[in-house]
Amino acid sequence: MPASHLDRLTTGVGVITLALGTALTVAPERAATALRLGGDRTAARTIGVADLVIGIGLLRGRRTAAWMTARTALNLVLASRYRAEARRPDGLAGARLGAAAMIGLTVVDGTLAALTAARRTAPERGMSATS
Repeated sequence: MPASHLDRLTTGVGVITLALGTALTVAPERAATALRLGGDRTAARTIGVADLVIGIGLLRGRRTAAWMTARTALNLVLASRYRAEARRPDGLAGARLGAAAMIGLTVVDGTLAALTAARRTAPERGMSATS
């Protein structure tokens, strides 16, 4: 994959992550309910702060493989939250879909993490690295 495509993808992930992090940090109950994560204010705000840190890291454009790996790990935390919400008797509709979506995003983000890590070691194979 060309470096410019990879850069655009990781920047896009950074922008979305930063936006979600802002919403979960500023309005945790409202954002968590809208995202079908449940109403736990502390968990929502903690996830939001993690998103803010990861989003900023991705948008800085350095060590993108490490930040994409962190994004991938946070996706697994979110998938667990969605699954727990879906199992509750009074759980929010759509939580099961949220869990499935997070598993899908884990695959995508994990792939981006691997590609950015491979790009970083590319000079050893005669390619150019841009991150």
